[in-house]
Amino acid sequence: MIARLYDPTSGQVLLDGRDIRSFTPEQRTAKIGFILQEPFLFSGSLRDNILYGNEPLKNLDNQALTRLMDQMGLSGLLMRFEKGLDTPLSSAVDDISLGQKQLIAFIRAVIRKPEVLILDEATANIDTVTEQLLSEILEKLPSSTTRIIIAHRLNTIENADEIFFVNAKEVTAAGTFEHALELLLKGKRVS
Repeated sequence: MIARLYDPTSGQVLLDGRDIRSFTPEQRTAKIGFILQEPFLFSGSLRDNILYGNEPLKNLDNQALTRLMDQMGLSGLLMRFEKGLDTPLSSAVDDISLGQKQLIAFIRAVIRKPEVLILDEATANIDTVTEQLLSEILEKLPSSTTRIIIAHRLNTIENADEIFFVNAKEVTAAGTFEHALELLLKGKRVS
């Protein structure tokens, strides 16, 4: 609902004190980034997929885009693609791994520097070394960026300010990571 993939059946979702429905799609896209467990890619190049819908950066040449990615700590991810920004991608063929697709979605979302970044099992198909690199990149985002992390692996939420467990339509506030571990150790049914 925060990304407005669905609208609430009652109540409202507020962003900057405004109903999320009052933002244009372009405004919402500039403010909210999200990375899904199974991201969608478009046919074209890696560059096309990274810059999709990103009007402020769409006219950057590859050299300027690479410099920007270096500044944001993203260049290490780019090196995982044989042809760099010119790597061809197809939405119809599985020519890259699900982990690589998640990396592309990660770059696409982070390069926007959104106010809200939603990570929905965003590292589920990524090895732990890459996950640590992604965590370091996230730390470089502006401190004003709100990160909402949906995860099953505990190490993914280790640095969260607030943790909530969701189970059978019930939301349980778990507070800090340490308190969440205590709840788990006490056998509270959470997932």
